[in-house]
Amino acid sequence: MFFRRRRTRSRTERRLMFAPLSRFNNRKPEPGEIDAGFVNGVRVEHSREPRSRRLELVLAVCWVLVLAKCFAVHWACRTYAVPFNPWWLIGPTLAVASLCTVVYWRRD
Repeated sequence: MFFRRRRTRSRTERRLMFAPLSRFNNRKPEPGEIDAGFVNGVRVEHSREPRSRRLELVLAVCWVLVLAKCFAVHWACRTYAVPFNPWWLIGPTLAVASLCTVVYWRRD
């Protein structure tokens, strides 16, 4: 009931399905139609979106959290004997936070 066998199409039925497309491949274009396919020019103007105070506040809060994390990692590495330098954690954190800030400030 649910799984009925689909009717298979014959070879001529499949060939007829694509028959209307062949006329576009073998016809000569009209004289005015040749240049109609090309784009003569495009002009796009983007107005700069105003800065969002809310997003800047979120960015500032994130920077405070990043700096708090960096101080916590540095303190933990100094207090407890860990076999690595804390800058292996602090460096990438500051680099990614800086990248996010630069992307926000330099956006179009």
